[in-house]
Amino acid sequence: FQGLDKVAYTRDKFPLIEGSSATMNSMWLVICYLLGAEIKGSLGYTGCTDTSLNYQGYTYTIDPTTQQKVWSHCGFPNPSFDYALCGLTYTSGEHFLCDPDGLLSSQLEIDGIDLALRNIQANTSTLCSSADGDSESFTVSIALVNRTRIADLTSASLCINNCGELQPVTNITASALSDSQKTAIAENFGDYLRTGWAFGSCGNDVVIFYAEDLNKVHVAVGYKANSLVTSDVIDYIKTTFVSYKNNGRLAEGLLVIAEKLRTTLRGVTPAHILLILNMIVVVLTAAFLIFFLHLRSVEFNVWGREGFWKIPEYFFYLISGVWMINGLLFGVIYMSNKAPYWATFFSGIIGLACIIMYIFEEKIFDTYSNSGSYTLNITS
Repeated sequence: FQGLDKVAYTRDKFPLIEGSSATMNSMWLVICYLLGAEIKGSLGYTGCTDTSLNYQGYTYTIDPTTQQKVWSHCGFPNPSFDYALCGLTYTSGEHFLCDPDGLLSSQLEIDGIDLALRNIQANTSTLCSSADGDSESFTVSIALVNRTRIADLTSASLCINNCGELQPVTNITASALSDSQKTAIAENFGDYLRTGWAFGSCGNDVVIFYAEDLNKVHVAVGYKANSLVTSDVIDYIKTTFVSYKNNGRLAEGLLVIAEKLRTTLRGVTPAHILLILNMIVVVLTAAFLIFFLHLRSVEFNVWGREGFWKIPEYFFYLISGVWMINGLLFGVIYMSNKAPYWATFFSGIIGLACIIMYIFEEKIFDTYSNSGSYTLNITS
């Protein structure tokens, strides 16, 4: 860190040790050690043997020339509780946008994008449960920074420390790096940031990371989201991001990306399959009721109202009456809580039509002439 002043911030995640920077740094060192033990070498780098290269508790350094923050993913602000550090005005709740350097131009843009990201969580299907027992759906989070720490990727001693950070670092600017080196640094930052933020308990999270000095976007995808967020979707995200950013419309581009991921992550999930099956049952039941209610108005049909045919008549009323339609509708509405609104509306219209037919069946299927009822002639 030659030529750079070390700066650390105190996180408010742990209220019991708030204000104790030494204790806080020790906590982060323990977390990073455990994290590094699990994921060290996962990108093909060897673990650092020099303990001086380990994470020292400083999330960013200050460039004395430009006064810009130079970020590490180690201890990077988490939008779920580091609200102010991430540029958010909230004081509670789970959020998914962190813009500590203010790349977005207004608070209105920040709040709008964060809302779009929260809508992804609210409108995708439940996939698993967290350690606290809370149901989890897909999450998409975004981190934007001006500058990142630059590792010396040409060094013979290149390694990855206990926090997953490439070491040793260098004072060169990103402009001196090749495109592949910029990509490697962005990937390292984004992948380990996803692990550190840990928004998903079952690989149901996506993190979009952008570093302005690298001009690189990296999309880190959990294993469960990977089946939907394919390479084509990732290419779309990167292309869209760069295009809107270069045209000075970053906020608009992020909203487009959020909407793309919202529709992508809805996919065909078990809840949608259940909804489709329920709709099929409703449609078939409605068709049966039309057939049944019409035929039972004919005097000599097989669903006649006299004698032996009374038994099947009551039987079919039991298994396909209006009470069943109501039950199906409530079931569909419950299961479609996170499904397209048009599906629930369509199911409601079908159910309402069946209820109307049941109440006004004599008027709708009036088969009586002015002189009395007619009969159905059956010839051999």
